Amino acid sequence: MPVLPSRPTVAAVILFVGLLAACQSHAQEKASLSTRVPVMRLDSVLQASDSLRLPLAAARTLLAAAADTAFATRAPKDTMTITDILAWARAEAARKRQAETEQSAAERARQDLVRRELDSTLVVTVVNKAFLPKDPEQERYEDYISLAFAYRNKGTRTINAFQGDVTFFDAFGDTIYSAHLKVDGPLRPGRTLREPERIIRYNPLRTAHQRLRNTPLSRMKVVWESTDGIFAQP
Repeated sequence: MPVLPSRPTVAAVILFVGLLAACQSHAQEKASLSTRVPVMRLDSVLQASDSLRLPLAAARTLLAAAADTAFATRAPKDTMTITDILAWARAEAARKRQAETEQSAAERARQDLVRRELDSTLVVTVVNKAFLPKDPEQERYEDYISLAFAYRNKGTRTINAFQGDVTFFDAFGDTIYSAHLKVDGPLRPGRTLREPERIIRYNPLRTAHQRLRNTPLSRMKVVWESTDGIFAQP
């Protein structure tokens, strides 16, 4: 009568088979990572290596490199191992993040300088507010609120364009309405630009529109906050 192996023996066999498979898989993965591949064909190489097991972060790095059309032109060599490609792609990603951070910081610094200059030179006022009811004879088929703005440059440089936020407050300092404006110049030093009225499609269901329509301009405080601008070169 045959003797069945004990449970520890079966467990040991299963463990051995698992270790053997893991070793083979690791050896295959190591061999794949060490194989030199043409950088121009990285995408097809990855598609042919579906069985290659990689950490999620490494797989994402390789996929991002393959999707980058300029990757092959920037790569240091025509053929590289997957390991080298991973290392180089990570370094490139870090360099790109650093460059974007520096660029963002430089742009914020530029905008801060522009805002400070605009705050000291640009005066924005609302010269008129009106309600325009619909009038089919005037080809106006909806109700509108119109706002007329004037911009004065009290500085020494011409402002080619600027943008910012205008906010209407009531007598208690609560916000009635706010909007973002973009204005094209040029607005020369000492000059005032009055543009055509800007219109807002009136929605009677919006409280902000109701208050903007019904509150007299004389009882509102208007605050302008510049966000960016372009000055003419001297």
